[in-house]
Amino acid sequence: MIRTDNPYLSVVVTTRNDDHGGDPLKRLQAFVNTFDAQCRRTTLAAEVVVVEWNPPSDRPRLYDLIRMPPHCAFALRFIEVPPALHGRLPHADVLPLFQMIGKNVGIRRARGRFILSTNIDIIFSNELVEFLASGQLDAACHYRVNRHDIESDFPIDASLGEQMAYCETHQLRLHTRSGTHRVDAQGHIVPLEPDIVGSGGIALGDGWHTREGDPGSGLYRWASREARLTIDRPAIQDLSQGAQLEIEVEPNPYERDSWVELEIRDGERRLVHTRLSARTSIRIPLDGREAPHEITMRMLDASGGRETLPLLERRETLCYRVYRVAVRGLANYPYDMGLWRPATNSANLSMTQTRDGLDVTTDSGRYSYCARYAPFETAEDRHCEFQFEYSRIQGNFALNVMDDVRQCWLPSTVTEIDEGDISVRILTIDVPRHTRFSLYISNNRPNGDQASRFVLRSVAGSVPLDQLIRRSEIVRLRGQERRIGGARRVLWGLGRRIKALVSSFALRKARERFESRIVDDSDRVRDLNDRLASLSSLAELAPIEQLLRRHRPAELHQNASGDFQLLAREHWFELRGFAEFPMYSMNIDGLFETVAHYAGLKEQVLETPLCAYHLEHEKGSGWTPEGEALLKQRIAASGITWLDASAVQVWSSYMEWLQRPMIFNGSDWGFGDVALPERTLQTVVRP
Repeated sequence: MIRTDNPYLSVVVTTRNDDHGGDPLKRLQAFVNTFDAQCRRTTLAAEVVVVEWNPPSDRPRLYDLIRMPPHCAFALRFIEVPPALHGRLPHADVLPLFQMIGKNVGIRRARGRFILSTNIDIIFSNELVEFLASGQLDAACHYRVNRHDIESDFPIDASLGEQMAYCETHQLRLHTRSGTHRVDAQGHIVPLEPDIVGSGGIALGDGWHTREGDPGSGLYRWASREARLTIDRPAIQDLSQGAQLEIEVEPNPYERDSWVELEIRDGERRLVHTRLSARTSIRIPLDGREAPHEITMRMLDASGGRETLPLLERRETLCYRVYRVAVRGLANYPYDMGLWRPATNSANLSMTQTRDGLDVTTDSGRYSYCARYAPFETAEDRHCEFQFEYSRIQGNFALNVMDDVRQCWLPSTVTEIDEGDISVRILTIDVPRHTRFSLYISNNRPNGDQASRFVLRSVAGSVPLDQLIRRSEIVRLRGQERRIGGARRVLWGLGRRIKALVSSFALRKARERFESRIVDDSDRVRDLNDRLASLSSLAELAPIEQLLRRHRPAELHQNASGDFQLLAREHWFELRGFAEFPMYSMNIDGLFETVAHYAGLKEQVLETPLCAYHLEHEKGSGWTPEGEALLKQRIAASGITWLDASAVQVWSSYMEWLQRPMIFNGSDWGFGDVALPERTLQTVVRP
């Protein structure tokens, strides 16, 4: 048996015996106990380097307080940065622990082939330690993991199995590349209040960015290339008539004429393949199985990316965002196809009942009416959905809802589902009580006068037909259809044509006024921009704006990165560790992510269950979403500062332009020119 001084992995943390984060000794003890059991289980050759920074003079050293597990499976080394050395740094009187410099001290003195920088309140998953022990680490990679925040009452002295079960069932938050998400106790993402989820039984999965917007202007989430959600049918009420998935999507609003091509799948079954160029509500019928629906939204192509987004936006693939995800009852009541009537008496309009359905050929007017259904009337406020199956032969048509009393269009939403030979359109509308309304189909040729032709195969609704229209009205309409004569038909058609012409004229005038306003506003904006550009102070900023826009840095996993950053030892030394700024440690770890990337290291994000669990901070101590304001208030009151995320973005753009890293430290980084006191509590011998 010989002593080994070159472990495969060095784990570096820094701390001091005070109250930062809430009982740091308890947190360190939890890490030591758990990691010991995991190393013993996997035979991982590791050491743990604890940098005790600026130890308080009135308290014992941590190496005198830590309880070593019997026959600990790793060497536990304590390196001390004495108060005198701490006092040489700016702001030493108000910041008792310089965390990133402390980590550099440990990294500089670590002996492992690979070095992992982490924190004392981190618990590794068993799967992660198994991977570390497998010997698969690549020296060309920079390894990251997702962080799962868990409740702080961790069972320190329980068995490893009980400790892992606690981590898996006491979760609070999830930190991923796309952002920080609230989760349930088992780690599943749960919607915020309010959120984009519009009905029960829906769980958001991977691929969603954090919720943005506000209830007034609209809440939304950006989706990555693949965004997943799960639908639990039994948990959703009122689906006796079937179910349909509703997803309201908008292409990148920062890009003019943007579009996105989407594929939506339920497991292996493709539901929709569509290209969207405007905010659209997609409605998709779901099959009747009771098993959960595993929905994947996959972006196949897009008109652009983040080059059109605001300057300091770091995330990639923000090509579309989702405003609403809901499951509703299906429009499943079949309607009588015999109630369609011509909307005008145009000689070129043709409506013929065939074996396949109602064959309609419009006249050549680009927006001419062609067919009308009902009239309807509601006895109470109604949310109505009408589903039209059709086959398009040439051209296109539009669906609208007319208030028959006020003679105006009612707000409605139309979603098209292209299913090959037979397509589906779903019209959705909220109708106030006692409103008389009709469904209209019109020609849709915005680029010129030309006829359209299509076959309406069926109409179904979410409300039974006899609840929207009285039986006597149906009989009257059918009789009217048979009795209507030549002169009477001409007069009726002429009246409709006049109304159509008047509406068309009014619509055209309104559009002209609107477009003129746009031109006027554009001229004013252009004039304002010209004036601003003439100011020398802003003109001097133009090169910076161009740099940030043309050289957007790579999207990296910079969220909670300080809790797990794993590199080969030689790369830590080449990059000289974390930037040693005498400030609060916020975002310095994210800056190192960029430095490592532009040094040529490939970021490798290990996916759950290869992850790290983090014991919850006391509010206002370490960063939490709820305690961020209190934390920043405390930092500001002390007179120190922190590295802002926007500054990291500017430096990252600069490195993207340079195509090389920025090295912030000198050769003495990590107090490399100072001999520091050290004590080793466990010497590990291996064959």
